[in-house]
Amino acid sequence: MATLLSPSPKISRDIRDEHLLPELQVNHTRNTPVFIIGQPRSGTSVFARMFRKYLKVNFGPESQFFIRMNDQLERFGDLEKDENLRTLIAEIARERCFQRNQFNFAVDTERVFRETPERTYPAVVATIFSHFAEHNGLPRWGDKTPEYIENLETLHLLFPDAQYIHIVRDGRDVALSHFKTHFGAKNSVVAALEWQLNVDRVLKFAAKLPADRFTEIRYEDLMETPEAVFRHLIGFLGIEDAGDELGRFIEENIEKEFKKQNYFKWQKAFSRRAKRDFERVAKQGLEWYRYPTVTQKKPLPMTLPEKVFWKGAHLVKKALQISYWRDNLYKSGLRWRRLGLNRA
Repeated sequence: MATLLSPSPKISRDIRDEHLLPELQVNHTRNTPVFIIGQPRSGTSVFARMFRKYLKVNFGPESQFFIRMNDQLERFGDLEKDENLRTLIAEIARERCFQRNQFNFAVDTERVFRETPERTYPAVVATIFSHFAEHNGLPRWGDKTPEYIENLETLHLLFPDAQYIHIVRDGRDVALSHFKTHFGAKNSVVAALEWQLNVDRVLKFAAKLPADRFTEIRYEDLMETPEAVFRHLIGFLGIEDAGDELGRFIEENIEKEFKKQNYFKWQKAFSRRAKRDFERVAKQGLEWYRYPTVTQKKPLPMTLPEKVFWKGAHLVKKALQISYWRDNLYKSGLRWRRLGLNRA
């Protein structure tokens, strides 16, 4: 059930209205984490903002460290020892997602140390993100980090009770968006290879989960009928809304948050060759998600020499972008931090 209340005193006054609706209360019957998964530039960011605003699940900046730090856990030693647990908590508090301080939230390391229910890495992460949600006056926490699509099995092992929402976007529109970034594919062939690979990863992962733990949303449906998408999510997440009060509130307000028909830009932007090349790699995925295709017959598969050529062209173009090296400098800093901790 959704009710309108006076603003909660727990909510930071620095938070802008577009991030939260402090007068709206949403009653969750589950308190497990919610993960939005999807390829970068698939609409995961706008989706997370609307989640936070209308469904009261807390999403901050991309965490980016869940898998990386899990792979390095041995360097922290036995977490039953106070000093090791404190070191782990302090290391997480230094992560970029918290240092950016977007919501005026800082990790209270001593509080996390006191309140972590089990001396395990997942328990520490869950405690920190629960504190983050509480800071924003929200009852449940989530995370949106597109790179986790490569490690879904590990994410599931860390948080076995989590719910997953996959947002998928036409791979050719994803490609157009990637062409403008330092981290994305730089031609249609590499974009198609990455998109199809991620689609396959998600479908394989979803097949192992019960229906109440995984659902899928098309970006295009989110743009055109957001009220229908969010009504579906109310049920999926186990939100109490017997009187449809929350559903009606969303229907009356959410449509203005999206740009109608902000999709299928590839139809004009892609050359005939780019359209054909993309389908040579990813027609199976496009058809699975009911996206239009331009080739009537089954296209010729991409040969290995062709793939090598396009991957090489992609790497050259990527290396010419300053932002690409800036991000790699940050990652190098993380490695130096890890080496420093190992020596200590």
